[in-house]
Amino acid sequence: MATIRKIERQSGVVYKAIIKQRGVALKSKTFDRKTDAAAWAKRIEADQDAIEALGSRGAGLKFSELVNEYAAQWSGKCPRQLPRAAYWNDCFGHYKLIDINADMIRKELKAFESGQCLRGDGKGKTQRLKKTRSPATVNRLRAVLSAVFKYAMGEGIVTQNPVNKVPARKVSNQRTRYLKDFERESLLKACEVSEWRHLRLLVLMAMTSGMRKSELMWLRWSDMDFDRNLAFLADTKNGEARNCPIPEFVMVQLRPMRRIGNSLLFPSTTDSEKPFEFKKHWFKAMADAGIENFRWHDLRHTAASLLAMGGASLYEVGQVLGHRCAQTTMRYSHLSTEHKSRLVDKVMTAAIQPGRR
Repeated sequence: MATIRKIERQSGVVYKAIIKQRGVALKSKTFDRKTDAAAWAKRIEADQDAIEALGSRGAGLKFSELVNEYAAQWSGKCPRQLPRAAYWNDCFGHYKLIDINADMIRKELKAFESGQCLRGDGKGKTQRLKKTRSPATVNRLRAVLSAVFKYAMGEGIVTQNPVNKVPARKVSNQRTRYLKDFERESLLKACEVSEWRHLRLLVLMAMTSGMRKSELMWLRWSDMDFDRNLAFLADTKNGEARNCPIPEFVMVQLRPMRRIGNSLLFPSTTDSEKPFEFKKHWFKAMADAGIENFRWHDLRHTAASLLAMGGASLYEVGQVLGHRCAQTTMRYSHLSTEHKSRLVDKVMTAAIQPGRR
């Protein structure tokens, strides 16, 4: 129930609208005109979600306080999660949670999207690229804000997540850039002379196993089965554990590094419980190899493409890569079709017209 109070000040009369529930004041706002105060109160009372949110224990909490609480309990692996949360703290830190709405979020996402891409090449060496941020990058920032509010809902701090009212950007996942034969050779040679001595092995593991970057960098020696040439991936993107085969010639190069225990295969030199940050070494190797328009994730596409062109069925490709949905693997169908066409031509020519082999 809302009440309108008339307040006389030296500067003149103002009207304070107060939203109450069960006798408790939830929110108030002051206006110069009584009609404006009444209209505001009516609009708030008509929104039952807003009323419920105002009554939550976190209604008066500032966003900066929530972010600090979220960061303190977060134990995920993504190195960009907390910096993205800090970005949102710069945007909304001084606002109360109840005052953050979809329009504000939408505005900040549009501003972020129109900004230049940044690439970190090491501490203090961030570069501005001549392109705007992709829909996928915007969605990752959006997802972090949503995660913060989901945490708040789980803790009973708020009753709704305003990010749900801001649709994610549409993303095309049909990119299938993969290394050609000469590119693979050039890249591996460049990696071989890298300052980080494990870069070539890491790249080789990525392009032959199809493992994601996070899966590779968080591999532990206890995950490795050297008898069966397998890596056990307990924590994958789709949430399902899987065994990932690794070719024998790659395992031969990994064996001399073998350690007893649960340590990471590629640990940081400053913190053994964190993966090594090889970004600058990777960019230098690509530049030295003359490879353009290529991302680390495209090594995964390279593995899939080699399998498809080598005769593996799309089902087998999906099993190796850990695809939950068969549709995801369909991007490699044209490569599989080319192999089948060559196979049919070879077999049928030999059978029907043996003299033309």
